[in-house]
Amino acid sequence: MSNSPPRKSAQAEHIQKNTMDNATLEKEILNFLNDASSKPGTTDKPGCPLNHGLACVLCTVNDSLPRATPIDFFVDGMILWLAGEPGLKIRNIRSNPKVAVGVYHPVDHSQLNRSLQISGTATLITFASDKEVFVDRLKKMGVYDAARKFMLERFTAQGTPLTELDQEAIKVLQRFNLIKVEPDEITYLHIHPTEGTQKNIWKKTKS
Repeated sequence: MSNSPPRKSAQAEHIQKNTMDNATLEKEILNFLNDASSKPGTTDKPGCPLNHGLACVLCTVNDSLPRATPIDFFVDGMILWLAGEPGLKIRNIRSNPKVAVGVYHPVDHSQLNRSLQISGTATLITFASDKEVFVDRLKKMGVYDAARKFMLERFTAQGTPLTELDQEAIKVLQRFNLIKVEPDEITYLHIHPTEGTQKNIWKKTKS
């Protein structure tokens, strides 16, 4: 039996760590998040007008049981905003605000792939807890206009008067929880088919 150390895989040998200075890394992360996130949009077609980006995977934990939830995300700098319907992810965040988020391109080893692994703290904001912030953020995300368009199309199809359109849109949105994720640490993977993998880690500056 050989006592020689195990040979590293070809992939492991090509991982370059901490290749970027903090300013460059932060710029790369911000650009990636902005490119990947969903954004407000308009359309004359029926249905949702949002410009959907890459869905992220939100990971929450309760009683040592992890839960992974695919969900749209929106960004404000490094901060991620998600609109979550009632469910286990919301219950988990209420009991444990520490979360992880994965954002990634579909894997294709023939081209450049980028991904983010985010560890951070989640805060829940509801219509009842902070109406002003809740509505303002949904408007910035484009979710408010999307709900309003949805209700307009439904009311028009049903022949319902449009005098209470805004109120009905708010009623639809009240069931959601806004999830604000503030990153503590972000691992940025930059995987090139011929140049190998770069792995850089961004950490929140302690105040």
